[in-house]
Amino acid sequence: MTVYPADRTALVVIDATNDFISEGGKAWPGLKDVLDEVGTVGNMKRLLDVARAAGIQVLHAPMETQPWDYGPWRHRTPSHDGMLAAQLFQAGTWGARFHPDFVPVEGEVVATPHKTFTAFHGTDIDTQLRQRDIDHVVLCGLTTNTCVDSTGRDAVEKGYHVTFVTDATATFTIEMHRATIEQNWPRYAHRILTTDDLVGELMPATTSGRP
Repeated sequence: MTVYPADRTALVVIDATNDFISEGGKAWPGLKDVLDEVGTVGNMKRLLDVARAAGIQVLHAPMETQPWDYGPWRHRTPSHDGMLAAQLFQAGTWGARFHPDFVPVEGEVVATPHKTFTAFHGTDIDTQLRQRDIDHVVLCGLTTNTCVDSTGRDAVEKGYHVTFVTDATATFTIEMHRATIEQNWPRYAHRILTTDDLVGELMPATTSGRP
């Protein structure tokens, strides 16, 4: 029995927006070295292409901010302070738009943008998944130790089967990236795979039409 039945599996692409992964993005200079070392963007694109070919549901989980976010908040975190100072992911700006390789296509879901780390908090992503009878989620995107990690933890608590793809994520230092993969994820993830691992498991679905 396949681990990833096509009708019950979703690829969730987190924060694949210009401010993170496009040259000229506000956070791109801080991420560039890890993105390059890990091969993150190319691996994310491979996963997206294979998921589409295999008939697996794709959900895009962007972050987007409004002028009233963060500044008036009483209990901002250091990350919120950083996003406020840089004005990351401002709604309506180039930085908040999807990187050209990750623009949603017909049939894919764009979840309500999240404001903090987990893509479940304050969004419709849980509803979008459950209404499609999806209980397996494969997570990729940015950043390894915040939004990807937090979304995975939340998904486990909500009863989903969670897979992380180690080389389809990135964060601001390679040390943070590796620590999350090696120390955090083995404690609660159902599976931790590389892009090659996952593509190898999904490829039969792209040739036979069945998982």
